[in-house]
Amino acid sequence: MCMFCAAIPMSVSVGVALAGKQTERNLQAQGRGEKLTSNQVPIGKLTAGVTGGLVICSVVYHLVIMPHTGAII
Repeated sequence: MCMFCAAIPMSVSVGVALAGKQTERNLQAQGRGEKLTSNQVPIGKLTAGVTGGLVICSVVYHLVIMPHTGAII
Protein backbone atom coordinates (compact mmCIF):
# COMPACT_ATOMS: atom_id res chain seq x y z
CA MET A 1 0.00 0.00 0.00
CA CYS A 2 1.41 3.38 -0.94
CA MET A 3 1.89 6.19 1.56
CA PHE A 4 -1.11 8.12 0.22
CA CYS A 5 -3.45 5.14 0.43
CA ALA A 6 -2.26 4.44 3.97
CA ALA A 7 -2.72 8.06 5.05
CA ILE A 8 -6.35 8.37 3.86
CA PRO A 9 -7.99 6.26 6.63
CA MET A 10 -5.57 7.71 9.18
CA SER A 11 -6.57 11.29 8.32
CA VAL A 12 -10.26 10.42 8.63
CA SER A 13 -9.80 8.70 11.99
CA VAL A 14 -7.75 11.59 13.38
CA GLY A 15 -10.37 14.07 12.19
CA VAL A 16 -13.20 12.10 13.77
CA ALA A 17 -11.29 11.85 17.06
CA LEU A 18 -10.57 15.58 17.11
CA ALA A 19 -14.19 16.43 16.28
CA GLY A 20 -15.35 14.18 19.12
CA LYS A 21 -13.00 15.83 21.59
CA GLN A 22 -14.16 19.28 20.51
CA THR A 23 -17.80 18.27 20.90
CA GLU A 24 -17.09 16.81 24.33
CA ARG A 25 -15.33 20.01 25.43
CA ASN A 26 -18.28 22.08 24.19
CA LEU A 27 -20.79 19.93 26.07
CA GLN A 28 -18.75 20.15 29.27
CA ALA A 29 -18.48 23.92 28.93
CA GLN A 30 -22.25 24.19 28.42
CA GLY A 31 -22.79 22.03 31.48
CA ARG A 32 -20.69 24.42 33.56
CA GLY A 33 -22.64 27.37 32.15
CA GLU A 34 -19.72 28.86 30.21
CA LYS A 35 -20.10 30.62 26.89
CA LEU A 36 -18.80 28.81 23.83
CA THR A 37 -16.05 30.53 21.91
CA SER A 38 -17.01 31.51 18.40
CA ASN A 39 -13.51 30.98 16.96
CA GLN A 40 -13.54 27.19 16.92
CA VAL A 41 -11.61 25.29 14.28
CA PRO A 42 -13.87 23.72 11.61
CA ILE A 43 -12.45 20.22 12.05
CA GLY A 44 -14.88 18.56 9.64
CA LYS A 45 -13.95 20.90 6.80
CA LEU A 46 -10.24 20.53 7.48
CA THR A 47 -10.56 16.75 7.57
CA ALA A 48 -12.45 16.75 4.28
CA GLY A 49 -9.82 18.98 2.69
CA VAL A 50 -6.90 16.86 3.85
CA THR A 51 -8.61 13.62 2.85
CA GLY A 52 -9.59 15.02 -0.55
CA GLY A 53 -6.02 16.17 -1.14
CA LEU A 54 -4.71 12.73 -0.25
CA VAL A 55 -7.18 11.07 -2.62
CA ILE A 56 -6.09 13.36 -5.46
CA CYS A 57 -2.41 12.69 -4.72
CA SER A 58 -3.10 8.95 -4.62
CA VAL A 59 -4.84 9.03 -8.01
CA VAL A 60 -2.00 11.03 -9.55
CA TYR A 61 0.58 8.69 -8.06
CA HIS A 62 -1.15 5.50 -9.19
CA LEU A 63 -2.03 6.70 -12.69
CA VAL A 64 0.93 8.91 -13.61
CA ILE A 65 3.99 8.27 -11.48
CA MET A 66 3.78 4.59 -10.56
CA PRO A 67 3.63 3.20 -14.14
CA HIS A 68 6.91 5.00 -14.97
CA THR A 69 8.72 3.45 -12.01
CA GLY A 70 8.06 -0.11 -13.15
CA ALA A 71 6.11 -0.99 -10.04
CA ILE A 72 3.33 -3.54 -10.25
CA ILE A 73 -0.12 -2.49 -9.05
